[in-house]
Amino acid sequence: MDNQFKNVKSHARLLSKAMWYEWRMKLQDGLKEGLVNIAEGMNHDDRLLKKQQELLSSILPEIAKRVEELEQEYDDLEAVARELAESDPEELQKARAELLATEKAIVERTRKIVELRAQLEESEKGVESLAKKKEECLAGIKEADKVREECRGWSTTEISAIKGRCSF
Repeated sequence: MDNQFKNVKSHARLLSKAMWYEWRMKLQDGLKEGLVNIAEGMNHDDRLLKKQQELLSSILPEIAKRVEELEQEYDDLEAVARELAESDPEELQKARAELLATEKAIVERTRKIVELRAQLEESEKGVESLAKKKEECLAGIKEADKVREECRGWSTTEISAIKGRCSF
């Protein structure tokens, strides 16, 4: 009976081991399926990441250049802000007043230049019209000289000179 009890006990132990191995195999099969799904998902993610990396590699140099430009602009603006913070408000007010005065002077001078150009154009037109009148007057004088020459009378000296040459 001790043998049978040992056999029953061994049989029970072996059955429990068999059940445990079976449970372990099912657990491993489930884990294997899960890991295979995860691997497929990772492969899919890898392909997506490669596509995105290609897109980024085409855009990244431009973005890096733009970042450098913006950093430089930031540094410049920060330097200007520091300079403004360090400067005297009265000096800034004076500089603003000078700038406004300069701008007003520029506007005034620009207006004067426009006026002077208009006057210059009017003067040029007047000069042109006077030049035309002068030409007309000179032409009239020449014409009058021609007519006077044609219609002029004989002077006494010319008559005596002609009489002296031609004796009748």
